[in-house]
Amino acid sequence: MSAISNIYLTHGAMLLCALACVVVALPEGGGRIVAAWRVPATAVLAGVAALLLVAYPTWGELKNPELWMFSIVAGVAGVARGFWMQLDVDHAWHLLRLTRAADCRVATFALAGLALVEVGLAFSGPADQPTMELGMTVIASFLIARAAAVMVRARQEPQSDLHDRPSPPVEE
Repeated sequence: MSAISNIYLTHGAMLLCALACVVVALPEGGGRIVAAWRVPATAVLAGVAALLLVAYPTWGELKNPELWMFSIVAGVAGVARGFWMQLDVDHAWHLLRLTRAADCRVATFALAGLALVEVGLAFSGPADQPTMELGMTVIASFLIARAAAVMVRARQEPQSDLHDRPSPPVEE
């Protein structure tokens, strides 16, 4: 009974992180102005979701070279996407606007979908069935590398006024 509750606890935490990743990424994916913390938060939540799946029940799965080969390729794609996407930065208010950032929305929905499939497989069948490790790790690697590139680039971008400051009172 303890092993079954551990599986459900781990899968529940993984699903919760994946769904939180979607919620945090929704405004960014829509091209809206967001707080700068949302970009790395999306990546961290995706990474934790993938790590929970890969590391359970043992950390031995982290020694899988094929998994890391695909993750490195996804990371390179994420860095390229992060460096070549259009963004506006308000340094004073720590705000970002990523234009045409639907890739974040698509990636987080795919991550949550894979997490749902994984939970469904865990509840429905034997333990020797395939898992969604590869897909979730590739998506998380893409989002982590993309967020790192965006955050590095954001420090070098010129100031854009993204926050509507209240106008000073007019003296007559």
